[in-house]
Amino acid sequence: MSSINCALRMALLLLGGMLASILFAGDAALAQEPTPAPAAVYLPIIHGSPPSQVLIAAAYIDSSISYEPDEAVLLWNVGHGAQALAGWSLTAGAKRATFPITSTLTLEPGARLWCTANTDQFRRSFGTEAGCAWATADQGALMLQGELTLANTGGVLTLTDAEQAPVDVLVYANTTQQPVGWQSAPALLYTRGLATSSGQVWQRKLDPQADLPVDTDTAQDWAGDLTDASWGRRVRQPGWGGWVRHDGLRPPTGVDTGVWSVAIGPEGLYAPLSELLNSATQTIDLGLYTLEHPVLAQLLADVVKRGVQVRLLLDGAPPGGISDLQRWCVSQLATAGADVRYLALADDAPNGYKRRYRFTHAKYGVVDGQRIFVGTENLTLDAMPLPSDQPVGGRRGFYLFTDAPGVVTALRTLFAADWRPTVFADMHAFDPSDPKYGAPPADFTLPEAPVYVVAESPFAEVVRTEGSAAYTLISAPENVLRPDAGILALLAAAGPGDEIALMQMYEDKFWGEGSSNPIADPNPRLEAVIAAARRGARARLLLDGYFDDPDELRSNQATVEYVRAIAAAEGLDFEARIGNPTEGGIHAKLVLVRLGAQWWSAVGSLNGGETSHKLNREVVLAVEQRVIYERLYSVFAHDWRIAD
Repeated sequence: MSSINCALRMALLLLGGMLASILFAGDAALAQEPTPAPAAVYLPIIHGSPPSQVLIAAAYIDSSISYEPDEAVLLWNVGHGAQALAGWSLTAGAKRATFPITSTLTLEPGARLWCTANTDQFRRSFGTEAGCAWATADQGALMLQGELTLANTGGVLTLTDAEQAPVDVLVYANTTQQPVGWQSAPALLYTRGLATSSGQVWQRKLDPQADLPVDTDTAQDWAGDLTDASWGRRVRQPGWGGWVRHDGLRPPTGVDTGVWSVAIGPEGLYAPLSELLNSATQTIDLGLYTLEHPVLAQLLADVVKRGVQVRLLLDGAPPGGISDLQRWCVSQLATAGADVRYLALADDAPNGYKRRYRFTHAKYGVVDGQRIFVGTENLTLDAMPLPSDQPVGGRRGFYLFTDAPGVVTALRTLFAADWRPTVFADMHAFDPSDPKYGAPPADFTLPEAPVYVVAESPFAEVVRTEGSAAYTLISAPENVLRPDAGILALLAAAGPGDEIALMQMYEDKFWGEGSSNPIADPNPRLEAVIAAARRGARARLLLDGYFDDPDELRSNQATVEYVRAIAAAEGLDFEARIGNPTEGGIHAKLVLVRLGAQWWSAVGSLNGGETSHKLNREVVLAVEQRVIYERLYSVFAHDWRIAD
């Protein structure tokens, strides 16, 4: 056995030597020859569906309507795969609503699904359809098994899959619960200023690039986030657009060819506006705050009598109420056959129903579906005095006119979204016998036209130009606060060599509560101008002195002193003044931004307060057109010279 082992050892040694020689020779050869290309590697193909990701994107928890029949939850599939919802559940406290196991309802990638208590009432509140319900369903909506009750004061809302595993969770308001899938204090609504929790929708922030809900399992995902001055501190109410791009999430923007005109008030507004309205042959759609101009009212009534269809939406609760003068003006239109509606509760509105906007404060119109106007002024004789041989004073303001197709389409779309009397319960039709929304008293007589004595009114001429121009149609509350679009984006782009000029009825020093301050509750627009000045831009702010109460904490005087103090302390090229150039007050809402060779003008109804940005219906047209800019800047420069 030992001799065999010895021989075996010798054979192995010899074999090892031979192998070593072969390997050494191979190495030498490799050193002299190029390395061959590596062999291709083929991996197995794995078949499978892309993952879904369904989130609780919004929740209407504290409805303003009695018994809260329009409570609702929005599910949004932000993943790349479809998700069947059979067996899935929504849970709140001890209550659960489950998608039937036999359901074929599937949420496609990017799709959204509202589930509500009562689909009919949800439709009246939100203006859209719910796909499922836990109390009453109609028009093909899926009936869930079980009912939810969403606690107004706080709690946990959970979405679970068919195996009852948590998929998403919302922890909100006053609760100490800390469920799996949540990693912070509860989410909160924004309730400062005039924003209230009742009637407000909980909503996630949307990613500014993807336009999809963000999800980090924290309160910072939700739009009420006080720590986020750019994308937080937001409010949403039922009936608003702004969920996706096509309904106002981003302001309509483009480059279009047309005739662009600018008119200056008070001296130059009546003529172009009356000419446009009188030229209508088919339709006029008007979204106005008030109508107290008897001559324009009679003109519109005559247009209606010619067969033109006129629709007029007015605010139903302006401060001080609806004047007898407006009742008279509206009566002329309605008697002629115009369809006049107030943003006010209809007679059959459910108890507690809220109108969609704090105020419908816009001033715009669409004529024959082809021409539009957007302005800063209400239709009054203060803002639009009749032509005269003598200089005329009144409200300083501005109007833009255009037939650019993109702008016209955007404004038509906006009006169509607001004018839905068969859906929403906040469009009260004019009724001559109605004590609030009807005709004036039988003994009413038209008042004398106001007179404001001025030495000159040099801006009566309308300035027109034709050609291509970039534009943005900005609307509140949907998109006006986006830092990456509209006015805030223009201000953010300003730097050395650029110039900013604002003429405003008011620009609040701070937002939030009346006793707050710019640190706790900054005004984003004012702070954006200050930031631009810090980057080297030249900034000028002209505010009204006619309506201002200098003793108020948020007066224009307080804003001017705030700006002057910062500019002096930091050496900024930023000046602020108060003026009343036309004796009837600065009622304008004008923003001019020159960015290098770009000449932007923004004209519309948007004041510098929080309610205007977050709760009102406001409309602003921004256009990049040098002729328009230079005309508006010439007015600004004139008024600036005579301001304090």
